[in-house]
Amino acid sequence: MPQGRRATSRLHHPRGHRTRARGGRRERAVRLRVPVRRLWRGPRRARLANRRVRAARKPWWLRPRYVVSAAAVALLALGAAWLLPPLLAARTAYEEVFVPDSPRPVVTVNPRGTPEVVVLPTETPPPLPDWDRQERINVLLIGADTNSARLEAGEPALSDTLIIVTIAPVTRTVGLLSIPRDLLVTIPGVGLDKINAAFSIGSLSELTGPGLARATVEYNFGITIHYFAQVDFEGFQRIIDTLGGVTIDVPAPIKDDAHPGEGFNYTRIYFHTGPQHMDGKTALRYARTRHDDNDFARANRQQQILLALREQAVTRNLIANARELLVALSDTVRTDIPPLDLLKLAKLGTEIQPQDIHSYSILRATYVEWNPPGPYLLIPDWEAVHEIVRQMIPPEPAVAPDPAAPVRPPAVIKPV
Repeated sequence: MPQGRRATSRLHHPRGHRTRARGGRRERAVRLRVPVRRLWRGPRRARLANRRVRAARKPWWLRPRYVVSAAAVALLALGAAWLLPPLLAARTAYEEVFVPDSPRPVVTVNPRGTPEVVVLPTETPPPLPDWDRQERINVLLIGADTNSARLEAGEPALSDTLIIVTIAPVTRTVGLLSIPRDLLVTIPGVGLDKINAAFSIGSLSELTGPGLARATVEYNFGITIHYFAQVDFEGFQRIIDTLGGVTIDVPAPIKDDAHPGEGFNYTRIYFHTGPQHMDGKTALRYARTRHDDNDFARANRQQQILLALREQAVTRNLIANARELLVALSDTVRTDIPPLDLLKLAKLGTEIQPQDIHSYSILRATYVEWNPPGPYLLIPDWEAVHEIVRQMIPPEPAVAPDPAAPVRPPAVIKPV
């Protein structure tokens, strides 16, 4: 019987391999902590011992090194699934909000003596303010009426609000000048018309709405507009709702029986006097109403909301939540301010004191002309308007005249 066992052993372990087999079993036994002597006590005991060894051995996918690798891969996949959508949304919002290649038309005078618009090629951009030297920045804020009912009816968008914002980084001062929408101006390349028509006409051409609106303001007011920022009604409401609403102290009661409603309908609105906390929809109605007073009172309300929004943004540390706000406003806001400069501008805004923000008005430099059924017009006295602009933006030290600089209009423009 022992010989049979030896023969069987020789059959499975030829000479020269038996020693190596025993050595391998010893090593496996040491790793698995199985007594070595049990591995060669005969066929039956050997089979039982080997069975225990196989049972003690785990599948390869349950070994520690594979478990750790799989866990790391799973964590990376979960992190990518969690981070990728916000990053893609932020990238999309960035591309929609910031339009650095927006056309920058300038005004020239043709041989006939009339102004026309020329779009500068992208390789020769106009000079912009140098932030290192803290030069003054002029921004044109545009509130655009781009509601779906207007667009579906085939009508172009309107600039419902135009505000010149000038910022002096050195003195930490800000000036605000609202431009009435009924102001009669010369639109370069078009002729005399209301200033809010510039945005509509430009939106139908390569100049774009902000491009022609900027060129019109530069030509008529004799200043340089470095950047523009456009927000539509939906974006205005989102900004206020994102900040948790805005508190406004209404100075006098307002009742408007012909306030623009949904589509081209009208609705009645009323505001009583005193402090009121408004959501985005209510604040938009407060900023747009004008039938109970006039365009200048409406401009004062718009600036009142802007100042209240600034205080709210500073209180809630809006800069820290810039990414969330950017994603929320991606389809309603456009600007050609570079992102880094916008962050610098936002930080500068938190350092400016409320008493250093000054509002200006051209009310005393205009008069009304209305001959029903003709249009309602505000006729400017450009000498007086330019004097107000010089108070807001003091002239720089005298330099040699630039022949390519925009040409100012005549002192008085009379309607045709």
